Amino acid sequence: MNRGLYIHFPFCEKKCFYCDFYSLADIRLKENYVDALIREIKKFDGVKIDTVFFGGGTPSLLKESELEKIMTAIHRHFKVSANAEISLEGNPMSINDLDKLSAFHALGINRLSLGVQSFSDKELSYLGRGHSSAEAVRTVLEASKHFDNISIDLMLGIPYQTMESFKKSLDTAIALPISHISLYALSVEENTVFGRKAKKGESLHLPDTDREMYLSACDTLKGAGFEHYEISNFAKENKRSRHNMKYWNAEEYIGIGASAHSYFNGERYATPASVKAFIEGAEREEVYKNTPEDRVEEFVMLSLRLSDGLDLEILETAFGVKPDDDFFTLIKELEKHGLLAFKDNTVTLTDQGFFVSNEIIVKIMESLKI
Repeated sequence: MNRGLYIHFPFCEKKCFYCDFYSLADIRLKENYVDALIREIKKFDGVKIDTVFFGGGTPSLLKESELEKIMTAIHRHFKVSANAEISLEGNPMSINDLDKLSAFHALGINRLSLGVQSFSDKELSYLGRGHSSAEAVRTVLEASKHFDNISIDLMLGIPYQTMESFKKSLDTAIALPISHISLYALSVEENTVFGRKAKKGESLHLPDTDREMYLSACDTLKGAGFEHYEISNFAKENKRSRHNMKYWNAEEYIGIGASAHSYFNGERYATPASVKAFIEGAEREEVYKNTPEDRVEEFVMLSLRLSDGLDLEILETAFGVKPDDDFFTLIKELEKHGLLAFKDNTVTLTDQGFFVSNEIIVKIMESLKI
């Protein structure tokens, strides 16, 4: 069995106003952290993997020598598939030295994921990003000289964003040599700059056109040759994120680093969200053995996030769950409202259904009595 490997690199140049991921705007412990990553990599000697994902934080802050040490350890201890997808997240601010791109490619990175978020300088400023639109375009164009698999992140629902500015960002993205777009709606989380402002009652000037932006993006991206294969993800042909597909297909993966999560040998567990604790050798926490009930719930929930949909034959043969009349009554009602499609014994959410997927998935789970 080939698993995925996730490496969490929690360091950033600065903390964006919306970010709720575990990250630090202080790189003084970076070298010690790299050594700790290698220490943990050694514990998985002989495990087969066919995807590697460096996430963060901002992994593109790694020096060439630091990434080389990590990659050497991965290849020495894991059994890495010859055609492995090896992704690295970055942002234009941390790739101001464009020579880094060729160096990263030479070290085995074959997929680049860039946190662009918007091609509007005003919106980037409101988000607390450290790059400009022009720098983002330049980074993508330079990256395309070394990588044929580039993904960018875009956001909707940004403070002061309009339909016009959103469409302009989308058009700019489509014109670039990229093969994948991850599109996320801004979420205001408690422990962020935005969250603290909202708690004080300050207006964030958020648009109320999230739905229109999302559905417009779905149409535009499909027209530009992107497959809408997951709620927030769009890919050119054969350019789905193979690593993220492991999560959505409930396959196993190993997470290494502060705050990283794993699903390995049937167990789910996490590493404490502390660089200091990780460097000192923090043990696993939140260890949980997946039960048969967990697996069927995950199958239904994750299948409905994908354009591949929920296959009822697999649901019955693999998990022993046979839908009854309540289920099919619900499916007909949701189909009538344009929220899903039912064909070839498979339930697939439409773009409108994807936008309200949480509510639909809950209703379907209830109708299946799981």
